[in-house]
This record gives sequence, structure tokens and C-alpha cells, in this order.
Amino acid sequence: MIQNPYFRWENGVLHTINQRELPSKESWLKLKKLDDYFNAIRELKVRGAPAIGVVALFAVASAVYEENDSAIIRKKSLEVVEKLKTARPTAVNIFNGLEALKTKIDAFNKENGEEMKEMIEREAVSLFEYEVMTCDKMAENGAPLIKDGMNVLTQCNTGMLATPGIGTALGVMFKAFENNIKFHVYVPETRPLLQGGRLTVYELEKMNIPYTLITDNMRGHLFYNRKIDIAFVGADRIALNGDTANKIGTFESAFLAHHHKIPFYVVAPTTTFDRKINSGKDIEIELRKNEEVTSIGGVSVSIAKSVYNPAFDVTPAEYITSIITEKGIVKSEVECIKQLFV
Repeated sequence: MIQNPYFRWENGVLHTINQRELPSKESWLKLKKLDDYFNAIRELKVRGAPAIGVVALFAVASAVYEENDSAIIRKKSLEVVEKLKTARPTAVNIFNGLEALKTKIDAFNKENGEEMKEMIEREAVSLFEYEVMTCDKMAENGAPLIKDGMNVLTQCNTGMLATPGIGTALGVMFKAFENNIKFHVYVPETRPLLQGGRLTVYELEKMNIPYTLITDNMRGHLFYNRKIDIAFVGADRIALNGDTANKIGTFESAFLAHHHKIPFYVVAPTTTFDRKINSGKDIEIELRKNEEVTSIGGVSVSIAKSVYNPAFDVTPAEYITSIITEKGIVKSEVECIKQLFV
């Protein structure tokens, strides 16, 4: 069984690897204060929709870890919840997790500070364990789709750096590889922060899975020359109709796959679905700093003064073959998706 080494909770501190410094440097963060967590999430030192959903709950647990008074714990924890909701706007896991915790805090009617702290920590650990389970189930559900000799396309990073478990889209690949399936992965660099080139390549190297790094604008060439057999991507928010927000460039891959009649799968736990919105048109797309495009690794590569830098795009449901969840593989259609929550 593959174990995730990148997240560890210990005595009120969350230990995790700094993803902004990978792959050149493996340095570890010790997250304890609210600002530690907020900045780590905002600056993508910690990233991936399932991961930041879990990390946000540990932020609340950390913030009140040394408090004793129940009134202070309640006040402080709710302040942390509201602050972390502003860290990143698109990935829904952080909102789903924090809202569920807020409901538990509001309903907690005891004046025992220790019990309230234990409840908050228990909720964070419970979500962590749930996301580990979802990764395992998604991997089991999706791995049989990968056959010997296939060329697999992915996008961004969706492995153990992005989740508490084995991963979403990469988790499917890790499981297939563990099952002795021989395949090859094409990894788009994924601008602007090169999360494919830096992080996915890092994880594939660790697993000894064959891969080829490509530029983002090379996908059409590969599809045209029949070099792609199947595609797996993750998701940051999925609307009820199946429209899916994911790292910028995903829509292009889905459109090309649809045109060339190549299966295109989204791999995401049910915690990534937003049951409050009906379509991708309702998803807020995060706009990030110009410097993430005009520089690489802190080195300026452009003097551009006008930059457009959306972190995500929305893939319409019609271009998605199916969605692989921990509850099974479902069509990206309203009725099928609603059945996940019955």
C-alpha cells in the first residue's frame, strides 16, 4: 500500500513539504499560527483541492490548541474559519470543510474548552482520514481503465502532494502501476507555476513511472499524431451539471480529447462537488499575480506590463467522459451526480 509522506499532524503543528521550493529543494513547513496556514495556502506552498480542505481544518485546531476557555476557543476558531475562506476562491473543498466545522462549532453547547478543542481536532483528523479513503477508492475505481501500452495525459499535479492520500488523477496511475500495468504519462508543464513540470515529474520520478514532459501548447500535436490514448485530470470544483473547474489548460485537453474521440476522465472526491451551484458559469475563477507569468523561479522572463493570469478554467460537462469518485464512476450529468448524495 502506497503511503503519503507529505502531511503529519503532531502536537498542534502540521508538518508539510514546501511545494514552492520543489523539486530543487525539499524543505518542510511547520504550520502553527493562522498566518502560517493562510500564507502557505495563498502562496501555493500547500495546494491541491483535497489537501487545502484538510489543512484548513488543522489550521483551526492549531489556532486553539493552547487555549482553555471555551468562549475564547469558539471566538478564535470562527475567526480562523472566516479568514481562511478568503485564502483561495475556486477550490471548493476548503469551503465545504470549513462550513461543516462551523456548523459543529455553532452546535457545540458545552462550556468545556477541552472538549471543544478535542471536537475540532477530531473533525480535522476525520476529514484527513476520509480523504485518504477517497483517494484509495478512486484509485481502485479508475486504475482498470489504464491498459498495457497506453499513453496517458494528465494536467497540473494531482498526486500525494495535492491530497492527504495516494492522489486523485495521479492516484489512479499510481494504482495501475502498482498493479503492474505498463504505461507512459505525458505531463504538460502547466503554466504559470509549472506544477506539472515541477511537482508531477517529481512524483513520477519517485514512483519510477515512465513519463515525458511537454509544453502546454504541445497537446494538439500529440492528439493529432495519435499519441494520447486516455486522459485523467483532477478538479477544484464541480458544479451539479458536471461542469468542472481545474487548473488552466484543462479545457483545451478536454476539447482536443473530445474531437479526437479519446476518453477524458475527471478524478475527484465528492468533497469537491459544489451542490450549491448548477453550472460552471457560477464558479469564481481565481486571478493570480502577474509575476507568476512574467518570471520563473524568481527570475524575470518578460517585461510585460499587462498580464492575464487565471489559475483555472472550466471544462463543460459535455467534454467529460465520466467523473471518477470514491462512490463509483458517474456520467457528468445532473441526475447521475445527484445520485452521489442520496
